[in-house]
Amino acid sequence: MFLKKNLHYFMVAAIVIGLLNVYVWGGVSIPKSVLIFIMIAFVIFPVMLNTRFEQIFAHFREPRPIFCSLVLNFIISPLAAFIIGRIFLADQPFLFVGLMLIALIPTSSMSIAWTAFAEAKVATALYLTPLNILFAAFVGLPVIFPLLLKGDMIAIDKVLVMKNILMVFFLPLILGSIARQGLIRWKGNDFFQQRIKPNAGTVAAAGILVMILLVMSQQRNTVLLNNYSVFIVGIVPVVLYYIVMYTASILWTKFLIDRGVLAGEVAVVLIYTSAARHINLSIAIALSTFAVEHVSLIMIVLIMAYLVQVPGLAFFAQKYGKLFVKSAGDGAPTAG
Repeated sequence: MFLKKNLHYFMVAAIVIGLLNVYVWGGVSIPKSVLIFIMIAFVIFPVMLNTRFEQIFAHFREPRPIFCSLVLNFIISPLAAFIIGRIFLADQPFLFVGLMLIALIPTSSMSIAWTAFAEAKVATALYLTPLNILFAAFVGLPVIFPLLLKGDMIAIDKVLVMKNILMVFFLPLILGSIARQGLIRWKGNDFFQQRIKPNAGTVAAAGILVMILLVMSQQRNTVLLNNYSVFIVGIVPVVLYYIVMYTASILWTKFLIDRGVLAGEVAVVLIYTSAARHINLSIAIALSTFAVEHVSLIMIVLIMAYLVQVPGLAFFAQKYGKLFVKSAGDGAPTAG
């Protein structure tokens, strides 16, 4: 729990230690295949072990929360990131790539945790979270991502993106589902919920720290030491993106409640499933799609996003989350 609660601080430490290793000792050279294996085995697989995608299909009879969530995450989010990126990162294409990955891979376990904390409808978060990830895998990454990066930006091979999605998303998804069902049959659901589920999150947290340390320790990162201004250049669009997403999701939620489209406890979930982004999957896609020397630049933006996201979600949930649910009232009689 200490590691998970303080992960953003450890991320900063991992960046500093990695670059210090490059500066003092010249860094290391680790094959990309090894980095991808570590990412899949120790970061993505534990996440998939705790994600139940089968919950999605039981809620297709109530399409309104699904549609309203997809509007935020796959129309407003990529459009906001694209405009902000073109303004602030026109001469930093790989920082731009990082921002677009953030915008196109929404939700995380944080969405569910803060929904519960705010006393909103957790059942809605439990199916909106995996549904948005699936939509990112089938539409966001293979279709929207290459479309927004074409032209004078970076050419994206759609076939390569699909191949990488299969490798870093669907393979761990299948293995995670098999492992979860096997553990529940062998040891029981209580054992899985009490022993495996919380420890899987800890493994994923430790795995992402190891990944950051290894990637930032690569010998090629001397370019970052000679151009440290990219850290300053990258933080502004990231902060602006999250401000836009909070503003858009709050206004969208209020609109849905006022018009009687969704009940308050359901509509508020949209804020958490749009303000939280899946940084782990973003790093996995970046690592498997781009050269290692470029991944370092992309990862800077992704880590900055995590550093902004964690305190941002905590602040909103603690200061406004419960008040927002109570002030929203029951709204429409729509069930989520």
